[in-house]
Amino acid sequence: MQRILWLILFIIVLIFDTWDEKAYILIYYTMWTFILETIFFSLFLIKNKRIQKTQKHLFETIFAPCIVVFIGFWTVIAPEAWAAVNNKIPKNIFFIAVTHGLNAIAILSEIKHIPLKSIWKPITYTVIYNLFLIVYVGTGGRSISGKLPYWYAQYDKPIGWVFAFISIVAVSIVHFISAIYIWPIPKGTPKQYIL
Repeated sequence: MQRILWLILFIIVLIFDTWDEKAYILIYYTMWTFILETIFFSLFLIKNKRIQKTQKHLFETIFAPCIVVFIGFWTVIAPEAWAAVNNKIPKNIFFIAVTHGLNAIAILSEIKHIPLKSIWKPITYTVIYNLFLIVYVGTGGRSISGKLPYWYAQYDKPIGWVFAFISIVAVSIVHFISAIYIWPIPKGTPKQYIL
């Protein structure tokens, strides 16, 4: 039931934001992750072994970015943005809370349902996923106003590439730490020797 409620909430927010922003929602890394999270929860409606395998790989790909978006948004982006508007609460605070907070809670709540012994994986998926924003913005992806989606994503300047590198490293670190501490590699059965 909890998964259905998450899915309904995510679909409502996604429809509202798509209506409001049109195709420009795709300039935001947050929205790519949020769309993948919505797909992840929608796959619970289909009972199929192949779908479950796809869902596991999807979880592996979005777990670390979801946590980094949550931490990065509330510690770096939100304070900077709210300071620029004299600490006024934005009109879309519900949307912000769902796509930058409640989604992380939803993903964290799934840890107990994912087969933990099989989640350890290379960080490659996560790094490749993070490169999508760099490629998208680098090829001209802009907001409705023609501006870059994030103040730090200035890929026409060296500082933008520094932030790109930092984002990939941050997501990789979160994934690595979660893989070690949340999903350690199970120790095999002890070897027996015949003497």
